[in-house]
Formats: sequence, structure tokens, C-alpha cells
Amino acid sequence: MLELPYYKAKQVSVNRKRHYEIEGHCYPGITSILSATKPYEEKKRLWDWQDRIGKDAAREITTRSSRSGTRIHKIIKSHLKQEPYELPEGLDGFWSSIEPVLADIDEVLLVEGAVWHPLKFAGYPDAVMMYEGELCVCDWKTARRPKQLEWIGDYCMQVAAYCYAVNWVYRETGIQIEKGVIAIALEDHPAQIFTLDADDLFYHWRNFQARLRQYYRQQLFKR
Repeated sequence: MLELPYYKAKQVSVNRKRHYEIEGHCYPGITSILSATKPYEEKKRLWDWQDRIGKDAAREITTRSSRSGTRIHKIIKSHLKQEPYELPEGLDGFWSSIEPVLADIDEVLLVEGAVWHPLKFAGYPDAVMMYEGELCVCDWKTARRPKQLEWIGDYCMQVAAYCYAVNWVYRETGIQIEKGVIAIALEDHPAQIFTLDADDLFYHWRNFQARLRQYYRQQLFKR
């Protein structure tokens, strides 16, 4: 199996939301869409947590988690591209968690290449790869404690949107991805692997489309 052609999109900010310029279009990013359309109940849970532990403590935890996630992403990217890297201090636990997952990858077809879709969204999936004998889109995450599937609906929608975008962009190659993987590195536990089959992906794709329509309705009201 050959590597897929790599595309790059220019990242721009529109109304303080991440967008990508590609093929003469400017599309919102998948994560921006999901963030802007987050249900009130999820926002309230976040606000309640911030109130419970204090705004400053919440900000510190969020910043630390974001920094760890960004750094582990960079290390995984270098590992998949077989580039030299050094593990930054403080990431040993996350790396020990995710390394066995990386060892099970059979082949890497694409690492962080731009994809887009005629429904007007774009993004950069972490990896398109053969994992445990199946072609899939994988998204790497980090977390302080283990997750449950019902807590990660946005992650599932994100991966589903990536899968459908990959299938669109590379439709002439004949590939058809029908599996998504969410791999969550944990600081003191083995990584969690959530797999989405074709039916799961279709379900979450439908949910993402509803959020996408909501996003564009919101943009109309802002004009």
C-alpha cells in the first residue's frame, strides 16, 4: 500500500475561529465547528467544574493538559514519520501509555495531511494507517483519567468527519475507510482504544452533519 498524497492548507482565523484555506475555499476546522456548537449541558458541566475547583486552578489544569497533548502529538508525529525526537521531561507516563499502541501499527499512509469536504469543512487527521490489519483514521488524545464512550461524543464525531473527508479527498485512489480509532494516552494507565466501525462512523457522521448545519446557521445570525 502506497503513501497517500500530502496536502497542506493555510490556517487562518475568521471570527476568532480556526479556518483553512484550500482549493480556493476557506472552510472552518472540524474542532472549531464542534466547539462552537457544544450543547448547553456540556458547557454547564465545564462551568460547574470550574466553580467547584476555582477558576485559577481550572485554568492551570486546562493549560497543563493542553500543553501535554500538544507535545505528545509532536512526538507521535515524529515517531510515525521515522524522524528523530527526544521525549520532553514530564511526558514519560503518557509515552509509556501510548507506545504499545504505536507498536501495533502495520503501516502509515498519511500523517497530519489536510483533508476537506464539499459540505464545507476541513481539518488535519492525526493519521491514516493500517492498524491491526485494517485501514483506519486515528486521532491521538491525552487525558488525566480514563474516559467512557458516552463522554467522548465530540471525539467520535471528529473522527467520523475525518473519515468521510479522507474518503472524499482520496476517492480517486479507491481507498474506502470504514474504521476510526481514538487512542487516549493516560499519565498512569495503559492507553484507551475506542474503535468505530462503519455503522458507528455513519451514526456519528449524521450527528456531525447536524452540528455543521447548526454552525452555519449561527454564522448567519452573526452577520
